[in-house]
Amino acid sequence: MANRPFFSFHFHKQSHTPIYVQLAEQLQTAILRGAFLVDGQQLISLREMKTASGCSLETVKKAYDYLAAEGWLEAVHGKGYYLTVHAKEARMENRLPLTDIPIASFSDSSPRPGEELVKRLRSAFYESLTVLDEPSAQKKIRRAKADRVFANHLTRRGLPHAPERVMLFNRSTSGFAFLAQRVMTPRDVVYVEEYSYPVFLRLLSQCGITVRPIRMDEEGISIEALEEEQKHYPANWILANPHYHFPTGISYSRKRKEELLEWASRHNVRLVENDHYGDLWFQHPSLTLYQMAQQEQMSVQVYYLHSLSKTLARDLQLGVLMLPADLDTEELERNRQLVAMTGAEPSLLVVDAAVRLLDDTWFGDVYLADRRALFQSRFQFVWKEKHNALPAHARMYPIIGGLNTWIEWGEPTAHATALENRVISYLREDGLELTPGQAFRVPDEHADTERRPAVRFPLAPMDERELKHWLYRLGAALIR
Repeated sequence: MANRPFFSFHFHKQSHTPIYVQLAEQLQTAILRGAFLVDGQQLISLREMKTASGCSLETVKKAYDYLAAEGWLEAVHGKGYYLTVHAKEARMENRLPLTDIPIASFSDSSPRPGEELVKRLRSAFYESLTVLDEPSAQKKIRRAKADRVFANHLTRRGLPHAPERVMLFNRSTSGFAFLAQRVMTPRDVVYVEEYSYPVFLRLLSQCGITVRPIRMDEEGISIEALEEEQKHYPANWILANPHYHFPTGISYSRKRKEELLEWASRHNVRLVENDHYGDLWFQHPSLTLYQMAQQEQMSVQVYYLHSLSKTLARDLQLGVLMLPADLDTEELERNRQLVAMTGAEPSLLVVDAAVRLLDDTWFGDVYLADRRALFQSRFQFVWKEKHNALPAHARMYPIIGGLNTWIEWGEPTAHATALENRVISYLREDGLELTPGQAFRVPDEHADTERRPAVRFPLAPMDERELKHWLYRLGAALIR
């Protein structure tokens, strides 16, 4: 592919070096590698480089002109920028292996916010600046309004409208840290799905909590495996991601959710329902454990955790923790005071700006609807291509929401980690960084644990053309 961006650009905005110079310096490395060249002679167009680098058209033009002044490029009127003799000689003398330069990374599945969203966020922050000068009483009123708006947002997701049970955090990880440090105890045993969010696993371990991974099947966490583990390490908690499981993308069946709630009620086990992709369903939202427990009036406590980083923007970090329905007023207030003591509450400026956005009908009716349709179409595209791209021994998991799918291959083996490392190494040679299944496992699992090797395949960072390219490269790596 002539304009294949073999690596990601990395810019340091706080540096004294202008962005266009940083871009030019990285393009020199790209030229030595042969990336972004048409027939090995011409650098791709300004507009194509604008898309690949994320820089403005003006910045790209300045970078190209900078390389021309340095003797690397020659501008040909009406045609574009071509390599000079000096650049061609440098390529021949200093060819770089791919490992020496940044590569295209699928390690982060967070989507970039749309232009209209960024525009509205800027406006919301500007309008929210008045909170900095307001008296405490007015700020308290704003926080109460925020709880109502966030509760309204979660109602569309399928949670009952309960503003008094909403607790806001500066990120969802802070919400989970609050549970691990203030609600759980070091004596507790927490069951987690066999593939889980690594940050949460580390938090539990740091708090001295025993973590036990539980096998999953196509419908979700295995009830049979729960029963077997309960005989040896009785659980106090279950941490589950039942809607669009991270990282596999599995959505629990309704029957499995009912079985899980019934099992937790019977064994007096509390649930933490992690729903970080909660707003990104494809066609309709799945029922939450929190909602089902209330509807069925089950005697099980469910703590619901929701992240807005995937919904709003990665760097606008806001998390919501919905407390169980059976906590009384005194317990709710105690939890709020504990959060205030830990300093995990988000800035009122950020909260108020987010409230202005969430309260805007455009956000739910237009922006989120477009995002869901975008990622659904990308998954459908990849799902269609998998038959030609992947070998027969590989399997891609179907998903009904979220930002990534899961690809397994071969047979269950105790050497899955080694096989994953081999494939990841091949892909790095081709110019891609994927996250292997081992990254989501409990760190101290038994060395002889048998599983199928796997990788997480995100849908967010690249367009369909690039997704197709890397899906085929992955397929080729699986048969090497």
